[in-house]
Amino acid sequence: MNVLVYGLGRSGGAVARLLRRQGHAVWTFDAQHPQGEDLAALGCRATSAPLEVPAELCIAAPGVPWDAPDLAALRARGVETIGEVEWVYRTVDAPILGITGTAGKTTVTRWLSHTLTLAGLDAPAGGNVDPALAAVAAPGRVLVTELSSFQLERCPSLHPRVAVVLNLGRDHLDRHGSLAAYHAAKKRLIAHLTPEDTFVYNHDDPLVRAWAEASPARTWGFSAAPTPGSAAHLADGMLTLHGRPLVAVRALQLTGQHHRLNALAVALAAAAWGLGDEAIRAGLESFSGVPGRYSVVGEVAGVRFVEDSIATRTLAVQAALAATPAPVVWLLGGQDKGASFAELEALVRDRVVLALCFGEAGPAFAAQLSAWTETHVIPDRDGEAALRRATALAAERLRGSGGTVLLAPLAASFDQFGNYQARAEAFRRAVTALHTPKEALWTGFSSSRS
Repeated sequence: MNVLVYGLGRSGGAVARLLRRQGHAVWTFDAQHPQGEDLAALGCRATSAPLEVPAELCIAAPGVPWDAPDLAALRARGVETIGEVEWVYRTVDAPILGITGTAGKTTVTRWLSHTLTLAGLDAPAGGNVDPALAAVAAPGRVLVTELSSFQLERCPSLHPRVAVVLNLGRDHLDRHGSLAAYHAAKKRLIAHLTPEDTFVYNHDDPLVRAWAEASPARTWGFSAAPTPGSAAHLADGMLTLHGRPLVAVRALQLTGQHHRLNALAVALAAAAWGLGDEAIRAGLESFSGVPGRYSVVGEVAGVRFVEDSIATRTLAVQAALAATPAPVVWLLGGQDKGASFAELEALVRDRVVLALCFGEAGPAFAAQLSAWTETHVIPDRDGEAALRRATALAAERLRGSGGTVLLAPLAASFDQFGNYQARAEAFRRAVTALHTPKEALWTGFSSSRS
């Protein structure tokens, strides 16, 4: 088959390699990144004119908007256009356990993969989490797959054996156009479930619960408290699974209410795949978390520095603020994805003594927060410089009183960094550099408090 791979990021490169292993003729196109020598050596042919390729199928990377003119033109010409995950589902004999949600899906994906692997299964994590799914897909494996809305919107026939929906909030409105369209993309995960499949869902989220009530699959809900209809819940300091005490909250290495709910989702998904209580308990207790997800990176003169660069959505930031005792200096900003602040007001008023806002969204974010706390806009266009300045100012503000400097950006990183990991590393370097003299740090940026 002649296949055009449109977009050569992590996903596009991985699926191009898979296609060549499968014996297909592959053309690649990326307007910003040239094809690497490794793909050329495999026989992939780079093109600068994707509409001229004699493609029978186009696999579009998730970073390419679904309504991009070239993709629309290909579809109009009758070229089926799908995503990497859909291709893996169609062509690799390996069951998919799919995880999605507005917040928490990376942690749950890694935690579930860890739990299944510890129990002796060949169950790598892939998808929206590194590595790409096509890089780990092989017959006989159990593919624990994190799925973003961008990936799901290009999966017309995906049928996971276990589907997990953690929550539904507000995200990616810049790409999807509306909250309804974003939720519709997420719903594709459960579109083809049958009575032989299991749908693990957040029983406390009304919309997700409505999806479960309408699903033909076996539905297992998790809840923060004993709730009629839930299959797993928290009660008296214990995680309870199908009415049985499973593990004490204090035995988990991850803290915070959001991680307890994540653990319940992992427990249900692992049970759906056949693991017993002892194996599930071992996996839950031994997981130490995802690097970069709400991790303490240092402490200087009684001030803690917490990095949560992956917290780009309101639900994730809400969880981070809830887990951080006052006083907090909050570092946020970047490329706005349609962030909502309404759900954060009480936490900001209660805990945040200063919000330092950087990047493209900095001024707008500061304006929204100024009624609730003191805000400052960091003017530096260079991301490294912006985080270094913000970190130093935050440390100075908390000096003598203690507290926490929290990087939870509520925005994408692409205005100043290549990805959220690069932003996280810049913050870590900024913490290390706190011995740098701070003269003139306050020069050239605005502050406000109404």
